[in-house]
Amino acid sequence: MAWVVVLLVFLGLCVLLNLLLPQPPPSRWRRRLQRSVNGLAGRIHPRPAPEPDPFDTLRLQTRLGHLAGEIRRVEATRMYAKAHKLMALEAAYDDLLDEACRMAGVSEEGDLKRGEAKRWLEEQELASRGWSW
Repeated sequence: MAWVVVLLVFLGLCVLLNLLLPQPPPSRWRRRLQRSVNGLAGRIHPRPAPEPDPFDTLRLQTRLGHLAGEIRRVEATRMYAKAHKLMALEAAYDDLLDEACRMAGVSEEGDLKRGEAKRWLEEQELASRGWSW
C-alpha cells in the first residue's frame, strides 16, 4: 500500500514540474506537421468572415448622409461650375454606396454602369437591409 502512495506522489511531482518548467520549442517535424494540419483544417472548416464593426457602419452612414445633403444643396442653389461639383459629389456618393454594399453583403450588379439606375438599386437594397442616412 505504501508503494501506491509513493507512486502517486512521484507522478504528482512530475505533473507539477511539467507545468512549472518552461517547455522546449517544438521540433522541426512537429512544426511542419502543425502547419499542414492547420492548413487542412482551414480548408475543411474555413473561418467565417468577421462581422463588420458597427462604428464603421455608422461612420459610412454618416458620410453617405453628408454627401446626400451636399448634393441636394448644390442642386438647389445657383453657383459657378455646378455641373463639375455635382459630378464629383455623385462620384464620391457612388463610391460610398459601393463600399456600403460590400459591407452589407449586397451582390454586385455587374451589368449596370455608374448612374441613376445603379444608384437607385443600391439605395433600395441598403434600405431593405435596414440602412438609413
